[in-house]
Parts: sequence; C-alpha cells; structure tokens
Amino acid sequence: MKNLWKKVEESKTTYIALISIVLVFIMPILFNLFHLGKSNRIIWLFFVINIFFSGFLGWFCRKYALSFYNLIIFPVIFVISVFIKYGRYGYFLAGIYLILSILIYFLFDKEN
Repeated sequence: MKNLWKKVEESKTTYIALISIVLVFIMPILFNLFHLGKSNRIIWLFFVINIFFSGFLGWFCRKYALSFYNLIIFPVIFVISVFIKYGRYGYFLAGIYLILSILIYFLFDKEN
C-alpha cells in the first residue's frame, strides 16, 4: 500500500484524475447532504467550480509541461457521470470544460 501511494505522489496525472473524481462524484453528494437544491448544484458546481477547475487544469498542464491528453481527463469523467445520472445538458458542459482547458493551455506560453 505504501508503494502504491508513492506512485500516486509521483504522477500529476493521478492527482488530476482524483480531483476530477471528487468534483464529479463526491461534490454533488455533499450538495445533497447539505440540502442544496438542484438549481444551486447546477449553478455553483457545474458552472462556477467546474469552470474554474477547467481553467486551472489548462494552466496546470501548461506549467508542468504535462501531455495534452491530461486536459481530456476531467471532461471524460464528467461525461461518465452525466451518462449515469444527469440530463443531456451535461454533454454540452463537458465540451465547454474541454474548450476552456484547451484555450487556457494555449494562452500561457512555456516561457512565462
């Protein structure tokens, strides 16, 4: 178990996947536990938090020179959760997350 955690610490891709899983699967459960409505979940979680994370993900991948496929991890995990339990609007949001990550990725140069 200790070796497994050591491998997780070395990989930034694993961190991206774990944070994505928390945002996509755990946060909606927490919103329900605190009795926040569906509209609050959609506004705060899907539009504010996830869009902020998408921008951060683009910057993070560029800063640490991670491969381009790391930008796809969060939208793919989000599409899986949408397929399981949310409406069709989630597919469009996944596209927005991906486009925003790509735009931020190309906005920042490696020199800066």
